[in-house]
Amino acid sequence: MAHISDSFEASVSSCLKTCLEEIGGKSNALGLAVSGGADSVSMLLALHHILLPETKLYVITVNHNLRPEEESAKDALFVEALCQRLAVDCTKKTIPRGTIEQVALERDCGIEEAARFVRYQLFEEFISEHSLSALCTAHTFSDHVETLLMRFIQGSGAEALAGIPLVRKPFIRPLRTVTRQDVESYLARKNQNFCTDSTNTDTAFLRNRVRSSVVPLLDTLFSGWQKSVDSLSQKMLADEAVLHELTLSAEKEIVLRNDAKVQATALNLNTAAFCKQMPALRRRLLYRTLSPLTKERIPFGFIQDICSFAQLCLVDGKKRSLSAAGLSLCVTQETISVQKVQKVVTESAFSAILYQGQSVCVGQWCFCATPLNDTTVCVTEKTTGLSVRLCNTGFPVGLRSFVSGDCIRDASGNMRSVSGILDAWKAGSKKTQVPLLQDLSHTQMNIMCIWGELCGLKNWLVT
Repeated sequence: MAHISDSFEASVSSCLKTCLEEIGGKSNALGLAVSGGADSVSMLLALHHILLPETKLYVITVNHNLRPEEESAKDALFVEALCQRLAVDCTKKTIPRGTIEQVALERDCGIEEAARFVRYQLFEEFISEHSLSALCTAHTFSDHVETLLMRFIQGSGAEALAGIPLVRKPFIRPLRTVTRQDVESYLARKNQNFCTDSTNTDTAFLRNRVRSSVVPLLDTLFSGWQKSVDSLSQKMLADEAVLHELTLSAEKEIVLRNDAKVQATALNLNTAAFCKQMPALRRRLLYRTLSPLTKERIPFGFIQDICSFAQLCLVDGKKRSLSAAGLSLCVTQETISVQKVQKVVTESAFSAILYQGQSVCVGQWCFCATPLNDTTVCVTEKTTGLSVRLCNTGFPVGLRSFVSGDCIRDASGNMRSVSGILDAWKAGSKKTQVPLLQDLSHTQMNIMCIWGELCGLKNWLVT
């Protein structure tokens, strides 16, 4: 590595060395994920100066197409120009507009999570294409602390409270020991500009709320809290390493291996062997073995129910069934049998995304959406002339048929089952034909309307 006099570069160099040692030593080719934001630009500049000429850098920049076209395209062009100035190889990946929203619908997750899922798929392909031993992401100490707060707020398990690790092969984080303030000071010294993502101020995203409100409050009330939280994460990381090994050992005894083809859709666990484990291992074992069978989040309550049912079955011998998260379970005295629920796709099932000024045809209907103001969208079905106004909604708008588990808010702010509402309306065979309108502009992706009027029923609008 080159001679380093800058304190920021010295911190990055030290962290990089630690990361490389963990993945197996030196690397002649490193990948860098660069968005154009302050963190990733500082990482590119620092590594470009730190690493000797024989270490080749490969940059990937991803346009998610979630922001206005001019803004997202401008960021990609900025990264390409910076790489050209530094003589660094740069690859631009553009995700077709609407892809992230569609993935969010398919995976039943928020926009942030869907974007991350698609982005990391591209990263994996990039690593393979360039035969890289690792790809650097620009997560800082500040990101690490924010992530810990978010996971605490979301009620995550102890393993999640380890925060953002330095290494998660094949990804390494050479900025993990520096703060956002360190980044901005370094760029100021280098007189280097960077891009600012307009969504960073959107408080619909949990991270932005934590960053803008919670962190400043804690900084004011509790000096040194960030170091304390980081200390907690290090303890959790050490504990999790032990628990992970214990879980792997228990898995060999508990999981009854199926044919390879069956394993993708089904799983059998030995009930008695499962119940012998400590509660922490049971929970970890279930998350580890069930997660590959479903794209949906597995609720903690579902895990608790499985554990309770297994113990009850050992005592009374009665068979019990339960289902959630796209999984169906049958618990007996001998086995816990898990089956992936195969969703039946019928001609009546549909999904589409409405963008401002564009029309989408679904079956006998043709829809378009126009903004009435900054927070209200009017969706019109052209063949009937019927329209609905969605309040507190932006673009794009999701349009789809009902699926099991859908919920919508009522006038009191409580969540109601869409299935229950349609049953109360006596929708019958029309149940899967009624369009639902979903706000895809916010991370919660709330259902804003049950458009029953198109099927001769009532409408349910969130106001």
